[in-house]
Amino acid sequence: MKSTRFYKIIIAVLVIINVTTLVFLWMTFNRPMGPPPHPGRLDLVDKIGVEGENRAKIIELQDQHFKTKDSLISKGRDLHERLYRFFNNSEKDSADITQLIDQIVENQRETEQMTFDHFKAISELCTAEQRKLLDEIIHNVFSRHGPGGPPPPRK
Repeated sequence: MKSTRFYKIIIAVLVIINVTTLVFLWMTFNRPMGPPPHPGRLDLVDKIGVEGENRAKIIELQDQHFKTKDSLISKGRDLHERLYRFFNNSEKDSADITQLIDQIVENQRETEQMTFDHFKAISELCTAEQRKLLDEIIHNVFSRHGPGGPPPPRK
């Protein structure tokens, strides 16, 4: 009689452990796939308080901005990698290196111009008070990191 009760308790504990394991596995593997959203996308429109149609336009502008920026960053990494491969290549002359550096500089110029145009477009969708908040946010980012410094930490 006592051994039957003991086995029932053991079986109940094992069932609970199995159910818990299945739930954990289901939650782990049932996450949405794809790239995580860029941090700060909704944060900016919330901080400056944009609502309605302009909010949707700004979010669309940010989506396009991040897509273009990611592409330019990737291109910059590729260019830098090609440049630093020249260290051990004595066959490359200084003209090749200069050309590659010019491409890196042009990529950086394009990135800066695209970022400026992005914030200009956002500014045009804001009220005067929202523009002040946007200017403050931009100033805080650049004063913390400087124009060539590291990006703000991702959350």
